[in-house]
Amino acid sequence: MTTENILQELERYRNELSAIMARFTPPTSSDMIHHHHINPQDDPRFRTFVIEIIDLLNDTIGTNKYSSLINQIFNEGISNYYQSPSITSVQNIISVLDSVVTWLKRNPDVCTPKKEIIVPEKKAIDYPEKITLKWLRDHVPAYYFWSLVLILFFMFCLGLKFADTKLYKSLIETYTANDNTIKKTTMPNK
Repeated sequence: MTTENILQELERYRNELSAIMARFTPPTSSDMIHHHHINPQDDPRFRTFVIEIIDLLNDTIGTNKYSSLINQIFNEGISNYYQSPSITSVQNIISVLDSVVTWLKRNPDVCTPKKEIIVPEKKAIDYPEKITLKWLRDHVPAYYFWSLVLILFFMFCLGLKFADTKLYKSLIETYTANDNTIKKTTMPNK
């Protein structure tokens, strides 16, 4: 869609929402909370328009603050006892639409189609029958090798540290003591 088409669509939605706002019934004296009520036929139309406006904005200009603002205004507008849209929410959505129209008029290039970026296809790896050092050198990034070397070095250092602990020394003493008793019991007497 071109910017002109989007502006025409937004103007159409603005006119529809203005007509819905004009058909709100004013509060009556028996209405305890003095709430304007939406025309019953307009309620589903209003909800549909909100979804369509959000989709139009997301599809044409991508992720934007206006769509989330319209969604927030709509949700706040139906957060009442009757779960029906308030006249204030309709007015606020119209205000956001006016802001979008102004923004699009200032930035008409936002909606121009971008040139398609061609991404080169990734070359498939031919897996060999045997994995050799040459194949690993050619197909595995160097940081994996360095990571392996560092892990082995860390484990070696950890083993040296563990060999100095009391736990290791007590395990060795127990093992050698058990080993000596096994040898004494299995050796023939002379």
